[in-house]
Amino acid sequence: VPAAVKDCIRAGIRIVVITGDNSITARSIADSIGLPPGGILSGDELDQMTDDELTGKLGDTNIFARVLPAHKMRIVKAFKARGEVVAMTGDGVNDAPALKYADIGIAMGKRGTQVAREAADMVLLDDNFSTIVESVRDGRRIYDNIRKAVGYVLVVHIPIAFAALIGPLMGLPALLMPIHVVLLELIIDPTCSIIFERQPAEHNIMNRPPRRITDPLMTPGLIGKSLVQGLAILAAVFIPYALLAANHSSHGGMELPVREARTVALLVLVLSNMFIVFVNRSNEKSIFSRAATHGDKTAIYVSLMVLAALAVIIYLPAADQIVMTAPLSLAQVGMAVGLSLAATLWWELVKAGKMLTSHLKKAKE
Repeated sequence: VPAAVKDCIRAGIRIVVITGDNSITARSIADSIGLPPGGILSGDELDQMTDDELTGKLGDTNIFARVLPAHKMRIVKAFKARGEVVAMTGDGVNDAPALKYADIGIAMGKRGTQVAREAADMVLLDDNFSTIVESVRDGRRIYDNIRKAVGYVLVVHIPIAFAALIGPLMGLPALLMPIHVVLLELIIDPTCSIIFERQPAEHNIMNRPPRRITDPLMTPGLIGKSLVQGLAILAAVFIPYALLAANHSSHGGMELPVREARTVALLVLVLSNMFIVFVNRSNEKSIFSRAATHGDKTAIYVSLMVLAALAVIIYLPAADQIVMTAPLSLAQVGMAVGLSLAATLWWELVKAGKMLTSHLKKAKE
């Protein structure tokens, strides 16, 4: 429990002891688990307070001793009145009202009563306090990964949407046909569901304060990052296509050269899609770090499958006719790889700058 309490303190989670035992016993237990110093209120003192007075006392009180079931319910209500998100743990019938009213009621699964388990939102099968902390860590990891997946979806759809729109407006042959969009979606959807949901927690995930319940999933920072990354990929995809397609059109508008320009653009788009996955898997770690390259290999396996599919689409004659692509020379493939790397890896410099700023700030402190 002491280690779990330290994790809670670092994560901005406040722990309060509510017990029917006397204050001496409660203080002894609190000291043994590393609970920060604070005031103590007894049930008798609570009876003498108004709700407003109790709410004002909660800021510096972390032990409530000799309390009754009604007191527990009142304490939970007072914390919620302060705008706190409250998790209540308990195992007895007398805990049930507070468990039910708390934002998250957590009952003991081994020694907990049936009433407590039914009133709770979560049941601890091992009755271990540290399991709650691990659940918080996993919840933050899941939330982080959802945000990464949503940001990735926004990034990759910006070049898809604008590349399909801008070409006809400029009088150029269509860059993306319906079949290309379908093929891209077959890459994007598994990437979200297979790769991002498996990402481990960031190393500092339990050093952050809790997010406010009013915070949106898509923050301005995430939207801005996705827009900038998406526009960078759009430039790498569309500019070479526009130059190649315009050049071929000026020399007679031959179908094969236009297909080559489309294939280069499609290759840049798919490779950028792959690279941005590795770049955005972590908001902190570089893709070149040991921790980032020696974890889950799913992203590598998915990337290899995508590369194999690209080779079939580009170099198999039967597939060329269906997808309307053309075989590329080694120089063209190299150009596409270079453009894809330039359009995505620049964000690594941003991450490095953030890490340097963070280290300098800690050094000053």
